[in-house]
Amino acid sequence: MIKLNCNQNSMNEKLKTVDEKLTIKKAARTVIFDDNKLTPIIIVRGGEYYKIPGGGIEEGETDEEAAKREALEEAGCEVELVKKIGEQEFVDPGPKHHMIHHSVCYLAKKIDKTKDPEFDEWEKNNNFNMRWVDYDEAVQLFQSSKTDDKFGEEINKRDLEFLIKCKDAFKLD
Repeated sequence: MIKLNCNQNSMNEKLKTVDEKLTIKKAARTVIFDDNKLTPIIIVRGGEYYKIPGGGIEEGETDEEAAKREALEEAGCEVELVKKIGEQEFVDPGPKHHMIHHSVCYLAKKIDKTKDPEFDEWEKNNNFNMRWVDYDEAVQLFQSSKTDDKFGEEINKRDLEFLIKCKDAFKLD
């Protein structure tokens, strides 16, 4: 069993030490929908796995601020956060990694026009590509993921669960 060695006052820190062997990396994610009920997904390494827009919470940033910033960076749009979907975590499966990835996810509505995503170097090196798709196609793509990358598999699984929790937001009126 893992016990967290942190107090409530430090919950916005990006990384925290856990039992001196594991570190927690906090991140914020969004399942975004637009007026046409489309959602942006990130295609990683040509479809090896998929993810929703999101990433690490920077020092001094709230979960909500990070979710909005990551939506702008990875989906290229400003969003209004509708509601918190939930939180999930997994232990990095890599042999050299000693990290717990903790994500908070929000349902968000696109409120501004879309621009090109601004991926960082690591994301560019992993061939990140963003595409707007309808809900059913997004779920199908996540479910079709075939990767030998255990880290990518965990990301794909986590984000598919967040996406499924938002199904009602994509029902057409």
